[in-house]
Parts: sequence; structure tokens; C-alpha cells
Amino acid sequence: MIRSSPQALHADVIPQAIFWRPLLYFTPSFREDEDCLDKFCGVSFIIDNDLSFDLRHYRGHPEYTVSVYFAFSMQHEEEIVAAVEMVVSAVALPPYAIAWRRGWDFEFGSLKRKEEDRLRESEARILALKIAARAPNGRASTEQVKDLVPNYYPLSDIDHQPYPSRGREPRWRQIMGNVVSHQNSLSSIFARGLAIRTEDGLSVTKDGFSYLKSIGFAV
Repeated sequence: MIRSSPQALHADVIPQAIFWRPLLYFTPSFREDEDCLDKFCGVSFIIDNDLSFDLRHYRGHPEYTVSVYFAFSMQHEEEIVAAVEMVVSAVALPPYAIAWRRGWDFEFGSLKRKEEDRLRESEARILALKIAARAPNGRASTEQVKDLVPNYYPLSDIDHQPYPSRGREPRWRQIMGNVVSHQNSLSSIFARGLAIRTEDGLSVTKDGFSYLKSIGFAV
């Protein structure tokens, strides 16, 4: 289980992965801090009282990214790769959202986002839950959810393209709308008991809030 930690990694740390997602994607609460390098926004997590890590975004780093920091004492590549995979699983991050991790080639200033990293309905369901959970009483309309998505998710060029047969609305807005309109799907947040369909959108259930807490997004 993952939870936020009040104890930041104050010892020597080193970045071991970069994700193409902003801090708000992972948590609604993060701190401003600074070290010998620069000022940054960050949050500290711990998984199963075992693996501690920070997610940080420094000034000057690519927009809509966070870096994963482990204690400097973690040195072996196999251990680091396993720890990154544990983080990815714990926060329910799609693997294609990994911009870089230890063991991959990296050239400073050349970070490129994978073409397959675009919004899909499976990730859109979790986004809808996160956004609605922060609304008054955990309830939001479909339009309110759509309007707030750019704060939580780095929309790609493909996301902005419309479907040829669906008018001029960007496909990312159509996908977010599908989260609500596909309520009868067995994989929907409604079928899973994470939300209730309302007249104009959705309302997060107790199980929905529990699920978000289980992936670190505690409201």
C-alpha cells in the first residue's frame, strides 16, 4: 500500500526515473522546497513501510514531468529497476508514461515523449475520479471534469486531434465523455462501484475515495 509520508528524503538522493505526468496527477497536496540545486515542488511517499521515494519537479525541468528520487544508498541497477516498477504499479501509472528510467540511454535536453503516450479510456476513468473527488461533495458534471483535465494530464498532439467521424471536438474530450456515457461497461467506474452516475456527471463513492487513497491520491 502506498501513502504520503511526512518525512521527506533529506539524505543524499538521486533521480532514477522521469514520468510524463505533473505532480497534481499523483497527489492533490504537495510542498514547495529547495535544496542545493534549486527550488522544487515535491511530495514524499512510502510503499508498504519499505520503499521511500520523492516525486519532484524542479524549475527548468520539462513541463508536465516529475522525477522519481530514491536515497543515494540505492545503487544496484536491478534494485533500482524493481523499485521504479513498484512505484509505477503503486500509483497506477501506464508504463508508456515513463519518459526515462535508470538503465535507459539519456541525453540531457533531449527528452522525447512516446507517441503511444496518449489519453486512453482506462486512464481517463481514473482521471475522472481524481477530478470529481476534489469537487464539492465529490460530485462533478462531465463538462467540469473535461475542463479540468489539462491541469492533471499532459495532452499530446494526438489527443488534440478530432476523430474524423466525430466532428471537431478533440478526441481527449470525447474520451473523457466516454467515461460517463459507457456506464454499462463492466470495466467502468460505475460497474466497479467507484462512482455513481448522476444526471449530468458522476459522484465518487466511499469505495472510490478508498481506491484513490490506495494509489496515493488522498483527498
